[in-house]
Amino acid sequence: MNDFLSADILFKTLDDLPIGIGVFRVEDLDDNKSIRYVFMNKVVLYEMRKTKEEVFGKKIHEVAPEAYEHEGGLFVIETYRKIAKEGGSINLGLVEYSNHMVAGTYECSVHHIADNYVYVMLRNVTELEQTKNQLQLKNKELNQFAYIVSHDLKAPLRTITSFIDLLKGQHQNQLDEQTKAMFGFISEAALRMDKLITDILDFSRIGETKEMAMVDLGKLVEIIQQDLAERINDTKASIKIGDLPTIKGYETELRMLLQNLIGNALKFNKPGRNPEIEIYAKEENGWTIFIKDNGIGIAEKHQEKIFGVFQRLHDQDNYEGTGIGLAHCKKIVELHNGELGVESIPDEGSTFYFSIPHQDS
Repeated sequence: MNDFLSADILFKTLDDLPIGIGVFRVEDLDDNKSIRYVFMNKVVLYEMRKTKEEVFGKKIHEVAPEAYEHEGGLFVIETYRKIAKEGGSINLGLVEYSNHMVAGTYECSVHHIADNYVYVMLRNVTELEQTKNQLQLKNKELNQFAYIVSHDLKAPLRTITSFIDLLKGQHQNQLDEQTKAMFGFISEAALRMDKLITDILDFSRIGETKEMAMVDLGKLVEIIQQDLAERINDTKASIKIGDLPTIKGYETELRMLLQNLIGNALKFNKPGRNPEIEIYAKEENGWTIFIKDNGIGIAEKHQEKIFGVFQRLHDQDNYEGTGIGLAHCKKIVELHNGELGVESIPDEGSTFYFSIPHQDS
């Protein structure tokens, strides 16, 4: 092996890597001013705006004294000393650093090599972080816009509904059947619009809760059953509930998620067949919750489409709704870094499932 692997080959390999690699020697394990540059590849030298002649063999405080004056820089330097002394590796995550020539955000990890030697892996993620922050800001603005517009639409809609009710009440005996039917259509359309606006408001609010809590899904399903008791009785549905876990998550959003999925299992039942719903959980790299029904099912070609906003597979006369419910569910599951899916056979039923990974305490 040594016949083929020379120091020049290793040097060139490390120098050409697309990620920053730096090797340091900590001459005095109790003194962070004793740390000396051994090797920096092209990426690190570029980030430093230095040449290897300016860096190799010199101590950090000689080349970059400002690092000791910067909280982020001093933290990284102290980590070099600690790992050189104690061994192991540590991922520092995102580190902010700046000097008179450069400023940025870096992913950084430090690793032990041998006595007194460590290496650092570095990646500049400044543009990525800026883009992420811009997207978060735009998303916040979009949610605020949706909230404001939807909220402002409610007032004129209430006016329309009130005047329709007033006209119907005052002139009930003077209206012919056709006019009564027209008023009925207007009232029903206003109610659907009100429900749609409410759903948009709910969608814009998902994720507003900042703090996670321990949520007992079994108790949550019991509460949802109480809320849906009238519909459960009307459809003569049977609901079988297995042992459900207590997980760390956003309680309001999880309740909305389960209520949507259970509500759909009740709503999309096959005529002449009483709904049979089973709710259970499995643990593997987190928890996966299943809601199984014996309803009308979903054709395979539509199983991705249904999770989009305003996606409906059925007309309003057969199955009411706004087409936002499953989009709510998808957004809530993604808020928990999970996945939402469905397995379904038309005319036999569907099993919706969502995974919630274990959250750090």
